[in-house]
Amino acid sequence: MNIENKIFVVSRVYCECWDIVDNDTEKVLDAINRATDSYKRDVELYKSHIVNYPDRKDYWQKQLERCEAMLNGGWEGVSFDEYNKRQREKWVSKEAKEITEEQWDYALNVLPPLNWHRCDNCQFFFMQEFLSGNFTEEYYHDYKSGKYYCKTVDYTDKSTWIEL
Repeated sequence: MNIENKIFVVSRVYCECWDIVDNDTEKVLDAINRATDSYKRDVELYKSHIVNYPDRKDYWQKQLERCEAMLNGGWEGVSFDEYNKRQREKWVSKEAKEITEEQWDYALNVLPPLNWHRCDNCQFFFMQEFLSGNFTEEYYHDYKSGKYYCKTVDYTDKSTWIEL
């Protein structure tokens, strides 16, 4: 598949790709309609789950809210380059957040760490499981302050990595 001649049908709210279609207006509109119809069905399903599974009501309510946001925001067709640009903005735009030692330890042990480094002032590693494309979580322990941090980064771009 030559990706340069394709259109990515993406959510305006979350920048999630619904489909990849030929660069043809009719095919793009068809994919947008299919996405809309699917999310309408999901809204009804989540509403019924809220009633039928009261012990999981909070979970299904969150799913419903996310689904309704997708419906309200709609979808659009964008180029591969535009999709990549939006994905990058979505994933790496946030600052590193401080986490607990327990969260660090859990992340270190849930999967084998990727690119684990120990230096004089810190140690860091990346989550083996990627969120999307090149985007994954970096975990960073600053020895000087004793603090732990986490940030979503582009694994292939060191300028997005945590630097304290």
